[in-house]
Amino acid sequence: MLVIIDMQNQILDPTNDAYVPESHELVTRIAQRLKSARENQEYILHTRDIPIDLKDTPEEESISLQIIPELAPLENEKVVKKYYYSIPPEVLIDIKETIFHDKEEKHIEITGVETNICVLSNTIEIQSAFPDANFMIQKELVAGKSHESEGLDILTDFNVKIVGADEKQELRNDSSC
Repeated sequence: MLVIIDMQNQILDPTNDAYVPESHELVTRIAQRLKSARENQEYILHTRDIPIDLKDTPEEESISLQIIPELAPLENEKVVKKYYYSIPPEVLIDIKETIFHDKEEKHIEITGVETNICVLSNTIEIQSAFPDANFMIQKELVAGKSHESEGLDILTDFNVKIVGADEKQELRNDSSC
């Protein structure tokens, strides 16, 4: 399973509070990983971070809160709106019942923005639903505005494999995620 956290238009806009300085490069790297996931028929989950005060308002569907066009989900890919930091538990239960029920080996790769908040909280939340899965993050496929290394350090304490550029080719050859 490939999870793409909060890759929304707002991270590309320097005037937006959610702007992530290296977001344009990140989009390119995640787009490459997404292409590979689609070719390997992996389950793909996208999240959209919606401020709670915009829930059920027209602003919830504003352009800035939409997924970046280069990463736009296909019809068979799951999109989850989250109004707090992480995916609602009932959604994770539904996903768990939909996938992995007949697979012995479970691999989940997390990508996206705000490593120290959204990537961190969603990884831990997803881990609670899939405790037997192997979790992995490629450093080049996550970014944020601050405390990136601290977020990744915390995730290693939760048995998430953090890999760098030197290990990428090895992962690309393993399409079992």
